[in-house]
Amino acid sequence: MTQINFYNLPQDTEQMRKLFACRLTEKARSLGHRVCLFAGSEAVAREIDALLWSFSSTSFIPHAIIAADATCTEDVSIAVTSLPRDANDVVINLTSDALGNVEGIARVNEIIIQEPEALEQARCALPLIISRRVLDPK
Repeated sequence: MTQINFYNLPQDTEQMRKLFACRLTEKARSLGHRVCLFAGSEAVAREIDALLWSFSSTSFIPHAIIAADATCTEDVSIAVTSLPRDANDVVINLTSDALGNVEGIARVNEIIIQEPEALEQARCALPLIISRRVLDPK
């Protein structure tokens, strides 16, 4: 069964969600996990792509943007509109919507920001998330 982790950030901007996702990706990689960041759009995919190269002054995270239903040879991938077939370890959701089918994924990380619309979307998605996953609030 999929484990869900919630990270409730005190900030209210999408930029902070993306920066946190970069730090979370770095931590997961340091623990040996494969990570897929689900962007939900081309624009967000391009932004997270740039941030993974530049968010830290002392390191970067090698990665690849992958097409729908593709597989990724990198340990870190960015999925634009659908998860790759091999996204089965750690998925970081960069959208405010609950992911669709998460069967076979070990961990899904939801990052919540303090922006009214994002909070409302998270509240609406929570019943769906609870019905599918094991919760691990952070």
